[in-house]
Amino acid sequence: METPENTTPTTSREIVTPGMTLSTDPSLIPGRGAIRTEAGEIISLFVGFKETRGKYMNVVPLNGLYNPQMGDKVIARVIGKTPVKFLMDINSKYLGILKPMDAFKRSNRGRGYGGRQAGTYRVKEEGDMQKLKMGDQIICKVLSGSRISEPDLTALGQDLGIIESGMVISIPATKIPRVIGKKGSMIALLKSLLHSKVFVAQNGRIWIKGKTFEHERLLIDAIHKIEREAHTSGLTDRIKYYITEEKKKRGIE
Repeated sequence: METPENTTPTTSREIVTPGMTLSTDPSLIPGRGAIRTEAGEIISLFVGFKETRGKYMNVVPLNGLYNPQMGDKVIARVIGKTPVKFLMDINSKYLGILKPMDAFKRSNRGRGYGGRQAGTYRVKEEGDMQKLKMGDQIICKVLSGSRISEPDLTALGQDLGIIESGMVISIPATKIPRVIGKKGSMIALLKSLLHSKVFVAQNGRIWIKGKTFEHERLLIDAIHKIEREAHTSGLTDRIKYYITEEKKKRGIE
């Protein structure tokens, strides 16, 4: 069955505002950021771009906090803990919940594994609630997503775990699709031109590790340029030109 999540979106560059009519087509269904009025019109709830995804009419906000969705990968930061769970900042109106059973892979004593792991992070044999410190940043996956409850997270799985190197920068979560690009075109461009590792999380946080500090600095500048110009067309070509010219100016190979 067709859903808003599994169809290919078509996003126009048209900026809409709250109350603006998006469509009067009765066959379309109001999706995220849209509602249907008593008169049968689908109107916008936000300032953003109009997007059609299958039968759903959505609005992609220009700004806003991250809305957790099941299966999303996020970069979460430890900001508190109780005796049984870690409280994680995920750039949302809700805190993420990370339980020890979802954070630490249990050792197999019969196979001689020394210690346990959080993703790729080896932890000591000690109380579970002492293994993560305030401020630790972890790549997690959202296990549950709801508009009325705090989402559960896991740090177990491929590409998940504590961040031990590189740096994390933040942009509005609504700009993340432009950093990724159509079929991953923008993120592939950034990686190849700047010889850097990049992990783009859905909650607006991006982990980067460049070949050198100069590569990282230009990568950050390029990402913020994408953020500023996310509403424009032809952005991938402009970013390619920008990086190429800046590498020459800054003497970066």
